[in-house]
Amino acid sequence: AVQDYRAQVPTPSYYQQYPQQADLSSHFQRQTTRLIEHQNHVQDVWSQEYHAHQPPQQGDSDAEMDRQLDEAFTHVTQ
Repeated sequence: AVQDYRAQVPTPSYYQQYPQQADLSSHFQRQTTRLIEHQNHVQDVWSQEYHAHQPPQQGDSDAEMDRQLDEAFTHVTQ
């Protein structure tokens, strides 16, 4: 019986049933905004935690780095 019915009544396609295109851009824009805000928040917290637990760096300057390299180099070559 089902086969007979289906043979007589073609199944309309999705686009025939729903001809208007749903505009989801506002939905996706909202989701995208939430995602970006969340990512920024996580990144900020991670940065703060990272910097809070980093020991203060000695020798960040180029001059100090050069001095350390020279010291290591002369140590190796002597």
